[in-house]
Parts: sequence; structure tokens; C-alpha cells
Amino acid sequence: MEEVIIDPRAIVAREAALEAALRDSEARSAGKSRFLACLSHELRTPLNAIMGFADAMREEALGPLPQSYRGYAELIHESGELLLELLSDVLDMSRIEAERLELHPEVFDAREAMTAVIRLMCVQIERAGLTFVTPDMRARIAVRADRRALKQIALNLLSNAIKATPSGGRIFLSLHAEEDDLVLCVADTGRGIPPEDLNRLGRPFEQAGSLDQRAAGVGLGLSLVKALAGLHGGALSISSRPWEGTEVTVRLPVVVGDHTPPEPALTGPRAPNRL
Repeated sequence: MEEVIIDPRAIVAREAALEAALRDSEARSAGKSRFLACLSHELRTPLNAIMGFADAMREEALGPLPQSYRGYAELIHESGELLLELLSDVLDMSRIEAERLELHPEVFDAREAMTAVIRLMCVQIERAGLTFVTPDMRARIAVRADRRALKQIALNLLSNAIKATPSGGRIFLSLHAEEDDLVLCVADTGRGIPPEDLNRLGRPFEQAGSLDQRAAGVGLGLSLVKALAGLHGGALSISSRPWEGTEVTVRLPVVVGDHTPPEPALTGPRAPNRL
């Protein structure tokens, strides 16, 4: 039998090299996240000024404007809103990756947060020519969670649904409690997601669908939702069929105390659930 001699110094050297590579990779990732956070923060200040001047022009605060210039002011403001939304997403994502995003949990009624989101998104949904089917909000659901994060989850899901649904389609939102879980679902009757793209969604900067759909964003919405759900100990699931619609469900183990049994989740036509 041949004698095998193993040099422990080679093994130690390989392990040291792997550890050094890991540290270098982590340092690079942290540096990238800090850079994105810094860049996002610095860009918000001039962008807010641009939007403020556009508002003044739209309202003709310094005097009347020709009709064509009013349209330009409206476009400037809408473009500023899109950029501000993108910067907010980048900033939140960089904080999550750098493990610097802190949750501020509090006990509140989840329907109050959702009512505020619905009120905010109704205008955008109506402008897009879509029908919005919302839940019966009489059922109280006490949760212990980060109020801002819960709103951000719902806003991102609804924004994605608007982008994916052609005019004349429908968007459905449901919210209810299942034992300790808060279950938030947003469904649409849009283009749907090809099966080969489903596994990629939820990663930063990953997008699905046609070129015009991808041009409507940068692929941070679902990754933020997934990350914020994970920080609450929850999870995200996606079900979709091409040209039949998409349903995204977020489950968060945040329900506390007693809650009123939910009313029927949706009013109006039944959602395309369950795909």
C-alpha cells in the first residue's frame, strides 16, 4: 500500500486564501452599498428642488405660462417623481444589503395602513384606465410590524401590477389574518410572467416580461418587497400565467392579540385567483 503524505501547510494556505477572498468580497459589497446610499442621498436634494420649481410652474405662481410650457412643467414633475421613487428604492436596497436598515415595529391596525395606500394609489390606477377591486376594510387586524415597511410592500406590489396591466384590466388587493400571519395579496389581469422568468424575480435588478415592461422600472420593486418581508420573518410567493395575470402573496407573522374574523376578501368581481 502506498503511503499518502498530506502537507497541512497547503491546506492552511488554501483556507487562508479563501478567507481573504471572502473578506475582500464582503468589503467590496459593503463599499458598493455605501456608495449607492451616498449617491441616492445626494441626488435627492437637487431633485426635490427641480420638482419644487416644476410645481411652481404648474401652478403658475409667478404668472401665466403658454399652454405648451404647462405641458413641459407637468412632464418635468412626473419625471422627477419617477426618479425620486427609483432613488428611494436604491437607498432602501443598499441599506438592506449593508444591514443598516432598521425596523421600527409598533402595534397598529393593518387596515389603517392599507387604507392610506389604497387612497394614494387609486388616482394612479384610475389614470391608467384600470378597475381597482379592494377588500372590505371593516375587519380589524392588530399587527406588530414596521408601519412604513408594510406600506412600502403594498405600494411596490400595486405599482408593479399597474405597469403590467393594460388599460381596461383589473387589479385586486386582499388583506386578512390567518392565525398569526398577515396575508397581503395583489393580483392583476395583466400580461403575466413567463415560467422561465419566475425564478429570477425577487433578485435586485432582475426583470421579466417584454422590453416595454422592463423599460418601466429597474427591477428593485419585488426585491425590496422580498427583503422587507424577510426582515419581518415573512416570505413572498408569486403565481402567474402568461396573458392571464399575476398574483403576488406576502405572508408576515406579525398578527397580535385577537382580531375580527375577515369579511369576504374582495368586493366586486372575483380576482383571477387563484392562478
